[in-house]
Amino acid sequence: MPSENKVNQPSQQLPPFASWPTIKILSPPKGRFSPKTDEWCMTYCSQTINGRFHGKEPVCRSVCIRRVFAHEVKNLIAFKTHRNVGPDGKAMYPLPFEGQPANVPRWLGGKPARDEEPDDDEMLHVKSPPEPTKYWDEGWYLWSSQNRWAIHDKLDSMKLDLGRQQQSIQQHQERRELWQEYQDHLQRGDQSAESSKWWGPIVPPRPVPEHSSQSLLVPLPPDFPPFWQKMTNLLAPTQKALNIFHESVQSGEQREFAGRVWEKARTIEPFVVAGKAFGIWYQLLKASDSPSDDDKKST
Repeated sequence: MPSENKVNQPSQQLPPFASWPTIKILSPPKGRFSPKTDEWCMTYCSQTINGRFHGKEPVCRSVCIRRVFAHEVKNLIAFKTHRNVGPDGKAMYPLPFEGQPANVPRWLGGKPARDEEPDDDEMLHVKSPPEPTKYWDEGWYLWSSQNRWAIHDKLDSMKLDLGRQQQSIQQHQERRELWQEYQDHLQRGDQSAESSKWWGPIVPPRPVPEHSSQSLLVPLPPDFPPFWQKMTNLLAPTQKALNIFHESVQSGEQREFAGRVWEKARTIEPFVVAGKAFGIWYQLLKASDSPSDDDKKST
């Protein structure tokens, strides 16, 4: 009986080309789930025998190249995760301290801090507005440092996105401010009610030392200063003089001036002027060769 049931069962029809070999096209995940590499770092450190004996810090160098993708700074259709978005639709994640214009060399597009610029009486002591904060943008960035603690923090930040990196920087800054407040309290020996939070064995954690001055963060390509604009300003007087000469040639003034010079050259007046100049020159030469009165008295 079981064999009869198997025979009576209708055979299942397979779809067309089901027995043919197939090719599956799998698209890799995009956005936050993409397996693409977005940062490469090269770090090396060296130490000397003398430095090891005296407990000196090793000499370290680190260079990192970071690529910021669009979903990290923009709210795309499939990845709307940013809250603080500017009018241009970009997320406002500030660059670290080493990436702000005040901490970047001028030849890489940086600008000095306002308090470092000399005072100018001609500016009537008018303070210029502070430099705007620079934010992360889509593209490539170059980071480098010579401080091993900065390198350590950089390696820790490689597991964080831009939002969590900003939170980490804010936490470090708050710890530094809290530690400075505690140190000021110890120096003053303040016992007022405002310093009651420091009563008892309450000691804030020691903050991570600041090392942004030994690091550098610039976009690729860097924002080079407008070199050609400075050259244009430098050559502006020469350009203006050449334009005036060109206009005088086109208007015929140079031809008229050359005609007057040629007419004067055919008269006796140039020879008279040359003779007078030669006579004056000869008198000055003769006076310089003759002994002075002091020399005569000494003889």
